[in-house]
Amino acid sequence: MVIGDGILTPSMSVMSAVSGLQGAVPGFNTDAIVLVSIGILVCLFSIQSFGTGKVGFLFAPALGLWFFSLGSIGIYNILKYDLSVLKAFNPAYIFLFFRRNRGKAWSALGGVVLCITGAEAMFADLGHFSVISIQIAFTCVVFPCLLLAYMGQAAYLLKNPTSVERIFYDSVPDIFFWPVFVIATLAAMIASQAMISATFSCVKQSMALGCFPRLKIIHTSKRFMGQIYIPVINWFLMIMCIAVVASFRSTTDIANAYGIAEVGVMLVSTTLVTLVMLLIWQTNLFLALCFPVIFGTIELIYLSAVLTKILEGGWLPLAFASFFLCIMYTWNYGSVLKYKSEMREKISMDFILELGSSLGTVRVPGIGLVYNELVQGIPSLFGQFLVNLPAIHSTIVFVSIKYVPVPKVSQEERFLFRRVCQKDFHMFRCIARYGYKDVRKEDPRIFEQRVWWIVSRNFETGSPRACLRNKLS
Repeated sequence: MVIGDGILTPSMSVMSAVSGLQGAVPGFNTDAIVLVSIGILVCLFSIQSFGTGKVGFLFAPALGLWFFSLGSIGIYNILKYDLSVLKAFNPAYIFLFFRRNRGKAWSALGGVVLCITGAEAMFADLGHFSVISIQIAFTCVVFPCLLLAYMGQAAYLLKNPTSVERIFYDSVPDIFFWPVFVIATLAAMIASQAMISATFSCVKQSMALGCFPRLKIIHTSKRFMGQIYIPVINWFLMIMCIAVVASFRSTTDIANAYGIAEVGVMLVSTTLVTLVMLLIWQTNLFLALCFPVIFGTIELIYLSAVLTKILEGGWLPLAFASFFLCIMYTWNYGSVLKYKSEMREKISMDFILELGSSLGTVRVPGIGLVYNELVQGIPSLFGQFLVNLPAIHSTIVFVSIKYVPVPKVSQEERFLFRRVCQKDFHMFRCIARYGYKDVRKEDPRIFEQRVWWIVSRNFETGSPRACLRNKLS
């Protein structure tokens, strides 16, 4: 659902911003909206490789201007058109609205949910900002400005009911149209960036849990590990966004799909947080169940409303979710089978001891590096070497490469060594540690030299230089 949200948010946000030109520029029709939106999306995804850190300093002032303009225009419309709209703060009007409209009121919830889009992606910002900063920004800036904006639009609609299709741009005073259009476009791109980053974060976490195929991850910041770029996912999102904009050609149809994706992500997040409260935080059972009862009930009501839009475009996020669910389930199933097979077939230490120091074969001078993912035990692959090779190196090193959550690992701390068996077996385990900004495409020959140097210096007898010279010759 998050990946589907990462496709629909840029499409919806950018197209909504660009659609403001349709009434302001003569001859600016639907085809023009689609072409301009696609151009902006291509630019947005093309700069992802530079990382948010390069342009992040623009986010705060741009969003500050955006929310300031929303709040200011909202106050202007409230004062100019109808102060009575402030009565909307009274929750009783919700009951009156449903009593008067009944089924239509319930169906309207599918559009109401679009007022809170973006809230489901705040968890992704924890990789970039602290919890307290997100809480302060939401309660002191975002929420008040949005309330003023929506009440201002409601006041405008009371006097101009025919503007319902273009309420946002129609409610903006003519003199401020172009500045607001520019700010709205920037805000749309920043909102899209947030969902793109959220998609990268979710894919990375899925890979760490063995639930997604391994993809190339580029860390764009030395300070923040959470700022990443995944090329394959980036270009996939771009192609899908272009396809959505070109095929739907209307923000109304995209909104139907958008609502299902939003509520779906919220509902899954509520379920997962409940599990965390019970299993990790070990919260009191009553308090832990209050969370899904309150929030889950609200989300299920919204979900029941947006599901009526399935045939009108709402099928799209469900299709994306099903597609990626199949990929993740298949990959996880295969990964678990592979791990169980390796653990089941790994060679026991008793078997190695029975073979003796010669390992039941001829030992020739040199070092043999056996790459594997196990950090303990002897992989079954080594048994195949003993059976099928006529000879094996005098020194065997089982190498496992691991990545640690720091930018760089110094050469002095790169390798962890320990002896696997008795000294005369000359078998060792090496764990090579790399940070997320380390260059991993080093010369294999240099890597082998470093491993041999450490082994010969710390474990083997004789001069390290002589051993290394003998190995290289």
